[in-house]
Amino acid sequence: MLFSYKKILFVVIFFLLSINFVNAKDRVSYLDIDYILSNTTVGKSLLIAFKKEEELKFNKFKLNDENFKNEEKKILAKKNLISNNDLEKEMRSLQEKFQKYKQNRFNEIEELKKKRNKNIVNFLSLINPIIEKYMADNSIYMLVDKKNVFIASKEYDITDNLIELIDNQIKSIEIK
Repeated sequence: MLFSYKKILFVVIFFLLSINFVNAKDRVSYLDIDYILSNTTVGKSLLIAFKKEEELKFNKFKLNDENFKNEEKKILAKKNLISNNDLEKEMRSLQEKFQKYKQNRFNEIEELKKKRNKNIVNFLSLINPIIEKYMADNSIYMLVDKKNVFIASKEYDITDNLIELIDNQIKSIEIK
């Protein structure tokens, strides 16, 4: 009698544990947040706006770099026409201008990075409620970024579903 009691207890415990594992596999999904950013309508517009702004800045920097090179060439062309003191003063002045320009360029690039990051965080905060609602509606208790998944079945990838939801619910985003 004791032997059959242990046997029944073992079967019941095994059965209960197997039910939990079956339920758990359907409640974990993954998404590719980078793909969502670059393929939603709002995410694309955000990335395009920043790409244009970056191109404008870098074209301006390129033009300024060429202006400094030309100015240096002009000073060096005067090398035989002016005294060494005057040449050194002009070169020092140019170097000081160039150092200020480099610092200003660095600051502008950092501001652009901060602005980009701030707007991406804003985008993520806009889509977060949509993702949370999707998780609640589909009984998903854990969502993992695709970068952190070693291998998984494609059926657990909810990226395309979320892109569709985000495109339907968010039509535009304000760039700050």
